[in-house]
Amino acid sequence: MDSIWGALNGTYNAANGRPVDLRILDAIPSLPVQEWKPFSMLELTQALHTCSSMLAPGPDHVTWGMLKTLAANPHIASLFLGLAEACIQLGHWLVHFKESLSVIIPKLGKLSYLTPKLFRPIVLLNMLSKLVEKMLSCHMQYDGVQHGAFQPNQFGGISQHSTEDAGVFLTHLIRAGWAKKLKTSIVAFDIVQFFPSLNHDILMVVIQKAGFPPVLGNFFHSSLTGCKTMYKWDNSVSRLFAADIGVGQGSGLSPVLLGLYIGPVLQLFSLEPISKEVQLLSYVDNGTILTQSTHLAQNLPKLTAAYGVIFRLLTALGLILEHDKSEVFHFSKSRGESHPPIDLGFAPYMGDTPLGPKLYWRYLGFYFDHALTFREHVWYYSTKALTTVKALGMLGNSNRGVSALHKCLFYRMCVVLVAMYGLRLWYLQGVRLKGITKQLSAV
Repeated sequence: MDSIWGALNGTYNAANGRPVDLRILDAIPSLPVQEWKPFSMLELTQALHTCSSMLAPGPDHVTWGMLKTLAANPHIASLFLGLAEACIQLGHWLVHFKESLSVIIPKLGKLSYLTPKLFRPIVLLNMLSKLVEKMLSCHMQYDGVQHGAFQPNQFGGISQHSTEDAGVFLTHLIRAGWAKKLKTSIVAFDIVQFFPSLNHDILMVVIQKAGFPPVLGNFFHSSLTGCKTMYKWDNSVSRLFAADIGVGQGSGLSPVLLGLYIGPVLQLFSLEPISKEVQLLSYVDNGTILTQSTHLAQNLPKLTAAYGVIFRLLTALGLILEHDKSEVFHFSKSRGESHPPIDLGFAPYMGDTPLGPKLYWRYLGFYFDHALTFREHVWYYSTKALTTVKALGMLGNSNRGVSALHKCLFYRMCVVLVAMYGLRLWYLQGVRLKGITKQLSAV
């Protein structure tokens, strides 16, 4: 077990000591400094209301159900609120809140699990600290969106920028290009160990330039230093390890901090000459480079140049591109047109081994084809929904088991939502839908 703890800690803290270049952020203008608005009782109750009592507790074994019971007392709720406000105003995070439990779970769909990177650490925090983080996350989300701290092309983890919004935006760009007789090419890339790789020095500068109140800078300076975590593998628990790098995957603050960290990449990319011909989209740790021209071959050198710029920017921020996970895809309505591979300029996709496009491109759960017919997408989700419908028979019949009313409720919550995933991408006026909707009629 000692070897396992050492391997896990070495993998999830591999970014510790990785060089970064703070000077690269000098080109980003600072936003006007905001004033801190104190927490309200409504924020406390809303944060508690959205938490399920079934979620796993942290190292202190306190559950959300316990906190909800305690917060039902107005006096105790005011104490919780006062503690949260004091942490911000004093810029101090309690030592008790800096300890966490990292539960190691395997990533789904892998052929083997021989290396630690094929597992995902889910960080469980002490519950009261998680409540404060959820309140602060909503606070920063609202202020960040209102004052322009996030970029328009950022999706995922940001309010009003959902997964389906990213798919609709991408589909709109492709169809708008077709209206101008332009063909679209895309390179999708992935960042290695994004959550554990966030450099705290970079993060502090980004928070300052985003115009957040100075008290938040003092708070994060305290909360991001001196953190410790224990690793849990099945029933075995390790000793405490230092965790002064990255953001916990499970922390209430992780979505807003990740969005703030990746925002400068989009801003700095917009200052590059290549940005006039190439667009950059971001979804948490997944990025997409998109360009359009009259011929697919003309898109390749622009994508290669943009990919090199992205690599340079991410390296300066202490992040690493996972080249072997990069994908290329072309969108064209012309039948029989060849879709050329691309030389990214980085191994393994360079020289004699370029990166070739696949028949379908899976992005954020959407299945894209070259002509945006979405037949593969609808077939996949209609089949998935149909198997769920077939399994409804196990819940009972007309004499025993689950009632018909509850079966109907189950169908609407667990079947219809699956079958209709990505509906806004393909259900459009003027598009041929008879063949696609026929598959859904069986469901």
